[in-house]
Amino acid sequence: MITVGLLIGQWQLALYGLLGTIISTLTAYIIGLDYGSIRAGLYGYNGCLTAMAIANFSFGFHSPLIIGPIVLMSACSTIFLVAIAKLVALRLGLSPFTFSSQMCSLLWLLGAMKFRYFFVDETLLTSGLLKTFIEKPILSNITITKYSVIDIFAGFPASVSQVYFINNPLTGIIILLGILICSPILSFFALFGAITGQLSAAYLFGLPAETIRMGFGGYNSVLTCQALGGMFFVLSGYSIWFFTLFGSIMSVIVQAAIAVFFSPIGIPPLLLPSIFISWIFCLMAESSKNMIAVTLLAVSIPEDHLRRFHLTTLVKANFGFLNNLSTILQKSRHDNDKSIEDLATIEAEFLPILLCSYAYQNNINNLKALLHEGADVNSTDYDLRSPLHLAACGGKSELCFLLVKNFRANVNLVDEFGGTPLYDAFCHGNFHLIPFLYAWGARMPVSKTKELAFCLCAFSFEGNLKAVQYLVACGVNPNLADYNGRTALHLAVCANNFSIVKYLIEEGKASLSIPDYYNQTPMQYALHLTDNSIANYLQHCRDQTSKQKPRKINIFMQDISIVDDDDNNQEQENNNEKPSENILVTVEESLLPALFCMAAAEGDVKQMANLLEQFPEFHADSVDYDFRSAAHVAAAEGQLCSIQFLCEYLYAKNQDLSWIKREDRWGFSPIEEAYHYGHYDVANYLIECIKSNPNLISSNPKQNFKIKPAVISMRQWKKILHFSALASNNEAELIDGLLSTGIFSSSESYADYDGRTPMHLAAANGHLNVVKVLQLHGYDGKTQKDRWGNSALDEARRKKFTEIIDILLEDIV
Repeated sequence: MITVGLLIGQWQLALYGLLGTIISTLTAYIIGLDYGSIRAGLYGYNGCLTAMAIANFSFGFHSPLIIGPIVLMSACSTIFLVAIAKLVALRLGLSPFTFSSQMCSLLWLLGAMKFRYFFVDETLLTSGLLKTFIEKPILSNITITKYSVIDIFAGFPASVSQVYFINNPLTGIIILLGILICSPILSFFALFGAITGQLSAAYLFGLPAETIRMGFGGYNSVLTCQALGGMFFVLSGYSIWFFTLFGSIMSVIVQAAIAVFFSPIGIPPLLLPSIFISWIFCLMAESSKNMIAVTLLAVSIPEDHLRRFHLTTLVKANFGFLNNLSTILQKSRHDNDKSIEDLATIEAEFLPILLCSYAYQNNINNLKALLHEGADVNSTDYDLRSPLHLAACGGKSELCFLLVKNFRANVNLVDEFGGTPLYDAFCHGNFHLIPFLYAWGARMPVSKTKELAFCLCAFSFEGNLKAVQYLVACGVNPNLADYNGRTALHLAVCANNFSIVKYLIEEGKASLSIPDYYNQTPMQYALHLTDNSIANYLQHCRDQTSKQKPRKINIFMQDISIVDDDDNNQEQENNNEKPSENILVTVEESLLPALFCMAAAEGDVKQMANLLEQFPEFHADSVDYDFRSAAHVAAAEGQLCSIQFLCEYLYAKNQDLSWIKREDRWGFSPIEEAYHYGHYDVANYLIECIKSNPNLISSNPKQNFKIKPAVISMRQWKKILHFSALASNNEAELIDGLLSTGIFSSSESYADYDGRTPMHLAAANGHLNVVKVLQLHGYDGKTQKDRWGNSALDEARRKKFTEIIDILLEDIV
C-alpha cells in the first residue's frame, strides 16, 4: 500500500526508489550477507531512500543519465550500512537507522556540484522552504504568522510523505494506512510526530504557510516518534509519552540547526535530525528507570514489545523470586546484556516452561490468563514439549478442549522424543481424549509406526480390545508386521481372542493371507486351535471377501465417544494420581528444575552451582513435569562436565546416586539417554558410578509417579521391544551397560508374545557379541523355547552360525 501511495504522489520518484531497493538488496546477496536479514528487507530501505534523494535533488531526473548514480550509490548504501553497523550496532548496541542512506545521498549531492554531466537542482536545495528565518524582525514589530486550516491539516499527512521526498497529502494518508495494517501503534506515532513536529516548527520558527503546508516542519519528527514510541522502547507508563513528545520537538530544533549549518553549501538536513535524536535517547535508555529499552536483536513491531511486557508482568507475578534469580543468571552467563529482565528471553525460555507447568497442574485460570495476553499456545520448552502434550499425558479433558477449541493449539506438534499429543494420550492410557483429538486432526507420528505396530500385536495377544480399537481407529495399519513378520491378526488367532479377530477383519480390513517368519498365515494357525470358532469364521470371511465393506474410522470415533461409559471414571482416576516425593508441586518448583536442566544441557556448571547455593531447599535430583532430571538432559546432550558435577555434588552431600537409574515419563534412564544419542563417555561414567555402589545395582529404578495398569502393560511391552531392537541391531555395549547397572534385570527373560527373547533374535541375526554379553549375564540359549519350540541354539543352527552354536553348546564366553 505504501508503494501505491508513492506511485500516486510521484510515480517517477517511486520507480527510482524501487530500483534503489533492488540494487541494494542484490548487493547484499552478492556480498553474501545474512539471508534472513536480506529477506526482512534490512538492506533494501537504505537503497530506496538513497535513490529517491538523488533523483529528487537532481535537476531533470527524467534523464536516463541519473540511473547510473542511483545504481552506484544504492549499492554503496548497503556497503556503508555493514560498515556502520560494525561500529554502531556491535559496539554501542544502536540501530544504524537510515544513516548509510544519508551519507550516500550527501556524498553524491556534494560531489555532483563538481561533476560535468550531472546537475543538482540548486533552487530546491537552497530554497527558503528548507531554511528558517535568518533576518529577525524588530522585537516591537513581531507579528504571528497566520496559517489557514488547509495549511495545518494538509501539512500533517504531507509530513509523512516528505519522508520519501514527496509533497502530497494523499500519499501521506495512504502511507499511514499502510503502516496501520502492519502496526496501528506505529501508524499512530507517525501521525503524532507529524502533528507535534509541524506545530512545534510553526510556533518556534514561524515558518511560512507554504512550508507548513508542504510538511517540511514535521518529517523528521515522524521518524523520531516511531522510533521512540514503541519501536525501540516498550510503550509502558507515562514517561515514554513525555520522552516521545520531547524527542519530536528536539527533532525540529536539530533540523533547524543542521539546516543553518548546511546553508553555506546549500545542502538540506535530510533525515539526520531524527537519527541524531533517536541515537541520543537510545544511548541514555540504560540510565533511565522509566524507559524500557528493547535490545537490537529483539526489535519488532510495538505490539510485540507490549505483548512481551504484559507477559513478563504475568510471569513475574507467578515467579516472585525472579528478581533474585536475575542476578544469579546474569553472573553465571557472563553476559550483562542478557538477563531475565530481557523480555524476549523471558518469552522464549521461561514462558513455555510456565505454560507447560500450568498444563501439568491443570491450572486452567492462570494458563488462560497467559494465553489471553498473547502467549503462544504452541510454544515449546527445551524438549519441544507444548502445553497440549502435557494435557494429553495427564488426561485433562477440559484443558485439552480449551487449548484446541479456543486457542487453536497445533494437535500435531512433534516433541524431541517423536511424540504427538495423540500418541501421548494413548501411551498414558487416556483413551477418552483420542476421539476428540482425532476429530480435530491429530494423528499418530510416522516415526512411531513400528512401535505402534508392535503394540497392536501385543494388545491383540493380550485381548485388550479397547486398545486395539483405538490404535486401528487412529490409523495404525493392522497389516503391519513386527520383526518376525507377525501381524496383529496372527497374534489374535494364536491367543484365541475371537472378538479381536472379528474386529481386525471387519473394521480394520486385516489381511488373511500374510505369512509370518515361518511362512504361516493366520488361517493356518487357526486350524491348530482346539476351538474351531475362529477357523470357521476365517473360512467364512475368506469366502465373503468381495462383499466386505470396512467401516469408516470417523464413524467409529463418533460411536466410541458415546459408548465408553467408563471414560469419566478413567479421567477421575487419572486426576487423583499424586506424584511421589521431589516432584514439582508449585509453579516455582517447576521453573527451578527447568532452569537447572537448561544449565546442565549447556554444560554451565557455574550456573548450576549458583542455583543450588541460592536455593538451599532445591534438590539437584529434582525433576520437571516430564519427570526428567538434569542428569537426563545432560546425558542426552553429552555434557559430561554436568554429570560429573552432579555426582560430585551429591556425593559431597552424602546423598545416594539413585537418580542415575531414575526413569522419566517414557521409562528411560540417563544411561539410556546417553547411549541413545551416542554419548558413550557419559554412559560409561554413569555405569562406573553405579558399579562403585553395589546397592544401586540390585535396586529397582525409582518411579516418579503412579501408573495405571494399562500403562504398566504398555510400558512392559515397549521395554521388551526396546531390548529386542538392541539385540537385533547388535548393540552389545549398550546391553552390557544396561544389564550391569540393573536397568535391565538379568532375572527377566524379556520374551515377547511369541516367547522369543533377545537371545533368540541375537542368534537368528548372527550377532556374536550380543550372545556373549547375554550369556555373561546368565541368559540361557538352550532351554528358553519360543511358540514354535525353538531355542536360540536352534536359530543359530538353522542359520549355520557355527561360532554362536559352539558358545551356546559349551557355555563359554
